[in-house]
Amino acid sequence: MSLVHGNREGRGGPVVIAEAIDTGTRIGWAIVAWIAVGAAALTVVLFTAVLTGAWAWRAVRRGVTGSLAASQPVEAPDFTPTPAKPTAPSWAHTDKEAA
Repeated sequence: MSLVHGNREGRGGPVVIAEAIDTGTRIGWAIVAWIAVGAAALTVVLFTAVLTGAWAWRAVRRGVTGSLAASQPVEAPDFTPTPAKPTAPSWAHTDKEAA
């Protein structure tokens, strides 16, 4: 009973070991590929979630800011003129010159 190119006792010899190493290598690369694909997919999902959250936060912040600005009265600047200090004409004598 020969399994793979080995002798009749069922011991495969170098061919079976080579195929086992080849199978292990292929399984290893398949695992690495799945990890790479999973990491890429997770990166896309996280990036999309961050962008969506930032967009939503910006919309909420603008809405709250707009509603607060609309609900508070606007203070008009004070335009009352300040009275000017009366000055004497240039030809008038002041108290200092009279003395």
